[in-house]
Amino acid sequence: MRAALRTASIKAAGNFSTCNSRACRALTSTLGAISNLLNEAVADFETHRNVNTLCERVRNALFAIVEAFLVGKIEKILRDPAVLHELKVGAAKKGLGFNGYRSTSIRLLTGNSVKLQFPYFAKAKSKHQPTLNSPKRKNGTGCHFGLDYLGFVSRCSALLGSIVVQAALLCPSFELARRTLQSHAIDLNAKTIHRLTMDLAAQALPRRGSVSLAMSDRVEGKTVLVCIDGGRLRERRTKHGPKPKGRKRQGYHADWKEPVQFVIQTVDQDGKISRKSTPFYDASLGGIDTAFELLETYLRELEIASADRVVFCCDGARSYWKRIEPLAQKLKIPVHYEVIDHTHAKQNLYEITDKLPILTPSKEKKRIIDNWLNLLWEGNLTDLRKEIEKHITSTKRCQEALNKFDNYFTRNQKRMT
Repeated sequence: MRAALRTASIKAAGNFSTCNSRACRALTSTLGAISNLLNEAVADFETHRNVNTLCERVRNALFAIVEAFLVGKIEKILRDPAVLHELKVGAAKKGLGFNGYRSTSIRLLTGNSVKLQFPYFAKAKSKHQPTLNSPKRKNGTGCHFGLDYLGFVSRCSALLGSIVVQAALLCPSFELARRTLQSHAIDLNAKTIHRLTMDLAAQALPRRGSVSLAMSDRVEGKTVLVCIDGGRLRERRTKHGPKPKGRKRQGYHADWKEPVQFVIQTVDQDGKISRKSTPFYDASLGGIDTAFELLETYLRELEIASADRVVFCCDGARSYWKRIEPLAQKLKIPVHYEVIDHTHAKQNLYEITDKLPILTPSKEKKRIIDNWLNLLWEGNLTDLRKEIEKHITSTKRCQEALNKFDNYFTRNQKRMT
């Protein structure tokens, strides 16, 4: 082993013969530390003879040595005048000016926090003399612009962040994720894992419409079905102010919100949902405009203009249909169809069947309803309206039923026939 390490050191020294003496000394020092580590680990292994202890010790110590080596290289890059110039140019586009070097912490491989001197940029001071009415400069408006430049995400390497997020998703709790990561030489507490996961989620969420698709997820020559629907949920918001007297909790608001959901699927030649293609589900609480922007991102990434045909399926809400035609034109979809969802149509028809006379026998009522459902499925709305006028004998209830029919079915007749 010692001979192999000596040979590797000689080769490495030959490859880096053109580098400056400081870099060579750093590399030589790192290789020497690795050599000492392996020699000591092998010597101890001859005593305890436990291969698991050997592997764990070598892995943990090797990660620490490599991490220390990388920290030195990162500091050198940040001190490079050419790199600093690029940072200044990029920060200037955001209205930030160079404000010296400041200490900040990063995480690379092991999860340990490492202090580094990063270039710090802050909002440039105004050239005008401040007055009494001038807004005061707030603290925390600056940033270490070099973190983004070097590819850090939430002050940690993307490699470490990916491993942490995967552990957080696969484990039922952050505490179990901490234990799992610890067994892989990554030492983070549950609070830090939670923060990293939420930070990465906040950055990835706006891009999910593009990063969640692969090159194979294309719809050229296929029939695509896009279903859109709304929902209802409550979101807790903690109340502000003093805690009510006699209560143990602060309390919260629980206002109703409407998430807009959609699913994108492909349809085979028999008109059935294809099992060969993965459906795409997503939703948004940002309102209907935000949901359609997200849907546009998905369809654009799928190259929806190359599809054979596109079918949009929704309920009768006008807020959906008035946005679909402009969306189809924007995406240059050659052929698209608009269809009312049959389940929502039946729900609205059942509201009309409630207007039937109360004394109608159950068997007769079932026969009437079945007939109406068949007419709805066939798209025969003319006969369906006549049947409603025929069987709902009360003038008031019949008028209410016809108003419902006209507002929902007649208005969306082109999407049902």
